[in-house]
Amino acid sequence: MNDNQIRTAVEMKDTKAIEFVMEMYSKLLWTVVGSVLNNASNEEVEECVADVFFSFWQNPLAFDAERGSLKTYLAIIAKNKAIDRFRKLQKTYIVPFEDNMNLKSEDILSGVVNREKDEELLEAIHTFSGPDREIMIRRIYYEQKPAEISKALSLQLRQVQNKIYRSKQQLRKLFLKENNDD
Repeated sequence: MNDNQIRTAVEMKDTKAIEFVMEMYSKLLWTVVGSVLNNASNEEVEECVADVFFSFWQNPLAFDAERGSLKTYLAIIAKNKAIDRFRKLQKTYIVPFEDNMNLKSEDILSGVVNREKDEELLEAIHTFSGPDREIMIRRIYYEQKPAEISKALSLQLRQVQNKIYRSKQQLRKLFLKENNDD
């Protein structure tokens, strides 16, 4: 079956055609989605891959064989859906922190102080070079382990550990200097 025949069969709601597509491209889509959602559970990756196939099933006419292959089309859809899911997952981790804040005056004050410190830390991290900045954001804000960071960024584990160590030293010096200046 070529790509146009597959599209026509899926358009006619031929379940054998979508099963064929799933069999042909599942591994590719798992790889694409897994590379974006590298810390997500297998269920999240599986659900995202299923969403890709469901999107194709619902709207096969969105695929245009003249613009590219079905393989490329599905990979692009997978990447975009995985990015959307990654953003959604990041938001779910942030929301509970704010929802669980008690509204006592001392808690509000300490929350403001903590938020200011977080903003200062983020500003300091943004002064780092590209790779160092990415590593520290993943380590501090996404709470990824060095092994996960090295896999996601295709760096050696030792290199990531060294960059984290040096960046922490820079941050320590920066904050000690700011505290002494006050």
